[in-house]
Amino acid sequence: MMLNFVLYCCTFRKDLLRTVKLAESICKHNKNKIPFYISVPADDVELFKEYLKEFNAIIFDEKDIFVANPKLDIQKLYSIRGGLRQQVIKSEFWRLGISKNYLVLDSDCIFIRDFDESDFIVRDDVPYSIIHEGRDLLQATERFGPKKIRQHFLADREPIKAALNRTGVTYDFGYAPFLWSGKVWESLDTNYLTPNGMNFLDAVLLCGSEFTWYGESLINFRAIPIYPREQLFKHYHYEHQLWADQVLGYKEKLLAYDYLGVVYQSNWESWGDFGPSTKSITSRVWRTVKRALKKMKFKLSLLARLF
Repeated sequence: MMLNFVLYCCTFRKDLLRTVKLAESICKHNKNKIPFYISVPADDVELFKEYLKEFNAIIFDEKDIFVANPKLDIQKLYSIRGGLRQQVIKSEFWRLGISKNYLVLDSDCIFIRDFDESDFIVRDDVPYSIIHEGRDLLQATERFGPKKIRQHFLADREPIKAALNRTGVTYDFGYAPFLWSGKVWESLDTNYLTPNGMNFLDAVLLCGSEFTWYGESLINFRAIPIYPREQLFKHYHYEHQLWADQVLGYKEKLLAYDYLGVVYQSNWESWGDFGPSTKSITSRVWRTVKRALKKMKFKLSLLARLF
């Protein structure tokens, strides 16, 4: 029997320790015992089963997902960069028929307060839809960088709007974790991909933003009623966003009033990687020193402006 809702994480060896932290937070806050699925490359299955054996997570080979869609060219899929491949894996999870809806957690997510299915499902099998305009990220980077994020933001979304013939406001349907309905993904396949001789790998290669493909499909094909919600987690895209919140006194206990969890982006939180670093000791020490100086300079500058 198909479940109504599950938690799902697509990950790999480098993010093993982050995945353990995620699993610990789920174990602590998952009051309804919502099932937690994890897909990893075949070579990592036993490693993850060993490290996560106490958390009751269901770990499986990511290739099981590809087999469920014969239209995918697996050889081509493994020739592209890992980030794009993970987009396809996450977006095709619905084809396994495990659950009607799923929350896609990146390994750098952690829950910070108790949750149950009502946080994600409006009624019956209809999930909430994450729809906003990305202003927190756009404002933070407009002030503190990096530059051109607004241009990148539009470049990741406008081509998908155009492909599905929508004009108007540019919405943001992320960021992680993503709350998805299999009906929406199926509507994209039925109404756009198949008629154009495409699969989801082709869509990602056209424009690599899986959550935008989902959101624009939701708006265009209306496979489910739309009940909008803001982002479920506080997402620190850049470390300076975290530093600013630290200066202002925003700790996880305070964030928990409005967010289910926090994302400490692995792009900058590299010390959480599993396995030995490929960088030299000198390089790692210098990076640590530069980060400490940058952090101190940022906080002093922000405090000066505030006071």
